[in-house]
Amino acid sequence: MCGRYSITTAPEAIRRLFDVNDRVNVEPRYNLAPLQMAPVIRTRDGARHLDMLRWGLVPKWAKDETMASRMINARSETVTVKPSFRSAFSRRRCLVPSDGFYEWRVIDDVKQPYRICLRDSDLFAFAGLWESWQRPNEPEEPLVETFTILTIDATPEIAHIHPRMPVMLAASEDHDTWLTGTDQEATDLLRPFQGEGLATYEISTRVGNVRNDDADIIEPLAGLAQPRQPRLL
Repeated sequence: MCGRYSITTAPEAIRRLFDVNDRVNVEPRYNLAPLQMAPVIRTRDGARHLDMLRWGLVPKWAKDETMASRMINARSETVTVKPSFRSAFSRRRCLVPSDGFYEWRVIDDVKQPYRICLRDSDLFAFAGLWESWQRPNEPEEPLVETFTILTIDATPEIAHIHPRMPVMLAASEDHDTWLTGTDQEATDLLRPFQGEGLATYEISTRVGNVRNDDADIIEPLAGLAQPRQPRLL
């Protein structure tokens, strides 16, 4: 699964890579967690827009918001048929900007967190879906807009850390296909990362506390016998 990630890239770089014109002030987030607000890119009126949505999908038919914490990820293998996601897959796909995500590996009964990112920590996007939900009996209240991140089997290079990984879209042509392509074209993008390589390295267990959201989160773990540099895969 993907339960934590970072987006620390400058807003101008986000707008440039994803071709959006919105002047949204995106604060650096080093430890973004479920049920928090995060930037996503959607198409509207023939243009791309950067909007702030809450992480954890709430389907239109939901009676309440309690399921959001269980809907932070959608399995690519079933996303086109599962009632919670199939409508959004066909009509409401989005890009979720990120420059890295975190997974935990159990080593000697201790959960060790790792940061996984592109070489040089370049900006990329997760494949996402979004929904708008209206609180029952509160038509005057604003719509609750939420999103989920799609996952797939991990590449062999990082499967020893976690068996699943988010669907990563690094190429600009994939961004356009995911947002506006046919269902089949979008389905073809649901695969483990294919590119020039990933970097992984151990980080502090501070990432486990959602209140810790600072630059130290993404630093390689200090105090190792032989300090490690990010490992290029």
